[in-house]
Amino acid sequence: METIKELTVEQFKGVMKECIAETKTHSNLTDDEIKELAQKLNEKINIPLISEVGEEKILTKIVTKIDNYLSENLPDEFYDLLRDSDKGISDEEAKQLIIRLTKTANKQIDIPYLPESVEGLAIKIVIKIIVESARKKCLLLNEK
Repeated sequence: METIKELTVEQFKGVMKECIAETKTHSNLTDDEIKELAQKLNEKINIPLISEVGEEKILTKIVTKIDNYLSENLPDEFYDLLRDSDKGISDEEAKQLIIRLTKTANKQIDIPYLPESVEGLAIKIVIKIIVESARKKCLLLNEK
């Protein structure tokens, strides 16, 4: 792996272009990962008066909203860690990142059809699953 000092001028320009690029409008999770997270969230959260199919649709939208927030606030390299269990962050780094991201995400993300307490719980669960999947030797997403 090259260090920043070893990058060519063109490679460095590419990194800088990523840093100042316009806000992303896509998620970093795959459709399957979004579905899996929505199902895990559905196991923990019940939305009264809504059918299971309706709940899954709502929770898929919530997961997508949180993923969009994370993709705007975390470098793409973080998402690469989700799919490579040999690399990753430490348990302590994961713990600190979950705390910080949950606080900032809850201030920035508004889900008007959920009470604030449920919104906070949903945000924390999704962030926790994503961040813990980036730990070394851990694959929470796409578990078989």
